[in-house]
Amino acid sequence: MPLTAVDNPLTLRLLGLLVERPMHKYALGAVLNERHPYLNAKSGSVYTLVGSLEAAGWVAAVGVEQVGNRPARTVYALTGEGWEVFRERVRRQIREAEVTTSAFVDALAYLGALGREEAVGVLRGRLASLGRRVAELAKACEAGVPEIFMIEMGFVQHQLRAETEWIGGLIGRIEDGTLAWPAKEET
Repeated sequence: MPLTAVDNPLTLRLLGLLVERPMHKYALGAVLNERHPYLNAKSGSVYTLVGSLEAAGWVAAVGVEQVGNRPARTVYALTGEGWEVFRERVRRQIREAEVTTSAFVDALAYLGALGREEAVGVLRGRLASLGRRVAELAKACEAGVPEIFMIEMGFVQHQLRAETEWIGGLIGRIEDGTLAWPAKEET
């Protein structure tokens, strides 16, 4: 759990969307979920976080937008301070952020606790999930947004394809017996 709302992992993405153009909270949430559906960002979280970013002085209201009978919506843009914070976070995270997700890596370390058949079944389930995520990301990339605004999608797709290949090889090694398995195997 982040210590403060501005430490939320969505902060960088929301600031990044505001680099592209000013937006109201609803549009921020919609674009975020359209481009990054795997994040499953909730409207309430986006609204609260924008409020926190405004309180921190990183975004500011720049106008009101009303379309048709829809309610008037406050439009936000980055402030000078927000732009500098955004750029510094980009620099720091590119230099220092870990790429692996610990939950998967931690569980993978104990794959041998499962029987061979169960391990293969679980890994095949992961392959199916990875296939869905790759397809989901490919669809998001077809939105006509310039590549530079979604450059991370290419990286994530590459990672997912590499993981798919690696897991496929691991399944093969488990099935053909070339991967040593603990002597006490529960089924």
